Amino acid sequence: MENNNYFAEMMKSPMPREKKKSATSAYIDNLLNEILFNQERQKLMKSIDQALDEGNRKSFIELSSKLNELEKKFKA
Repeated sequence: MENNNYFAEMMKSPMPREKKKSATSAYIDNLLNEILFNQERQKLMKSIDQALDEGNRKSFIELSSKLNELEKKFKA
């Protein structure tokens, strides 16, 4: 199946439209969640690096805990 025929082939698919929408919605939700996770993770990593550079142990521990919680939530 070529890319230009993809939509036409999907419309012929035996899967009911509601299930198609559900699958598409689930995919989009997962994609958005992954994007949000990555942005928050990058933000925390940058803050952790800054805390290390400044020798700020308290901030490092707090930010590391937040990062661990975020990663546990995303993998759950």
